[in-house]
Amino acid sequence: MKVRLDIERTPTGVRVVATGDYVDTIETTLVPRERIGKFVADLILDRVYLKNAQITVNGATAFEAFDAEQDFDELARLIQTA
Repeated sequence: MKVRLDIERTPTGVRVVATGDYVDTIETTLVPRERIGKFVADLILDRVYLKNAQITVNGATAFEAFDAEQDFDELARLIQTA
C-alpha cells in the first residue's frame, strides 16, 4: 500500500489530503495547535489499516513500511511540523 499525505496549514488548523491507496481529506478547525499532529494521526489510523504502508509526507518518503506501534509518534510529529 502506498499513501501520500499533503499537509498544509490553514488559518484555523491544517488540511491533510491523502491520495494513493487511501483517499481522504481531513481539515481541523477546533483542535488546539499543539494537538493537531496526534489528532490527525489518530483519525487516519481509525479510518485505514496502514501496516507496512509506504507513506510520503509533502513529497518526501517518511516511512518505507509503516508500523503504528513503532512509528505513530513520528507520524504525529511530521503532521504537527508540516
